[in-house]
Amino acid sequence: MTDEPVDSRTDGTTSRTQSETDGVETPIYHPGSNGEVDTDGEATTGGSSPPTPLAAAIGRIRRDPTLALPFVIAGVLLAVVDWVRRHDPLPTLVSDDGEGISISVEFVGYPTGISETTRSIESLVDLYLPYLAWGIGLEVAALAVVAGAGTVTIARALDEAGTATGSDVTGRIRRLLAYLGLVALFASAGRVLGSVGEVGPVLGLPLFVAVCVALVRFFVAPAFVVTGSGPIAALRRSNRVTRGSGWSIFALVLAFGLAAWLLTLVPLAYAGPVLSSALVASVHAVTVAVVWERADEAETSAR
Repeated sequence: MTDEPVDSRTDGTTSRTQSETDGVETPIYHPGSNGEVDTDGEATTGGSSPPTPLAAAIGRIRRDPTLALPFVIAGVLLAVVDWVRRHDPLPTLVSDDGEGISISVEFVGYPTGISETTRSIESLVDLYLPYLAWGIGLEVAALAVVAGAGTVTIARALDEAGTATGSDVTGRIRRLLAYLGLVALFASAGRVLGSVGEVGPVLGLPLFVAVCVALVRFFVAPAFVVTGSGPIAALRRSNRVTRGSGWSIFALVLAFGLAAWLLTLVPLAYAGPVLSSALVASVHAVTVAVVWERADEAETSAR
């Protein structure tokens, strides 16, 4: 391995640089006591395994709480969207506040807070143009808020601000639009599945398994979009790098989904979007970055 410049940091995070010899982006490590570190810049000793992606993500946010700030802001804005939906004239579905709690896994494939209201597609049918534009605009605004928070958080976690994806305004806009496209794909798929209605166990079980497999396989797609891939390419690359890690990523999907659902039960008006964004979506985004880094490290080592 050729020597490369190292961006030394005081917070123990990993930085990256562009290889001058082959154009391949390679991880830069900060040696610990025995010259070995994990992908999060934390020294390992005596062959001990690195922390799990979830533990590594929580550790990064503890060291740099500002990583959670974009999703704190997004959570507040999602709460505002909930308030607007409840008070505008268009029909709105409100999550059940109460009676007969059933366990739910609130995981949609990308880091996001959980809104208390939703707008069904049927509610936008046969509307006058001003109402239709308002309804669609509000939904796009909600997705854009989540996309912006995810892009900023993952980019900061990956320290990608100065890489080939572009630190200029054009590069950032292009990256945001690609992330928004990915979010729109996930949201559209969720709406289609939500419109299927009741299905029996014969069809329901295979459909449930297929959705779980897709959520696991596409778990890292947001990070690939942030590092320069288009939405479809990001899905393909995520599907490739998650092979062999299905059960561990499925555990993350369950953990994030159950945690988000539990926070929606907090008996305070509009607390669900804020808490699920700040406490779950931010950790989810940094975890995606950690998994991407380890996949990138494995690919680089295999070359």
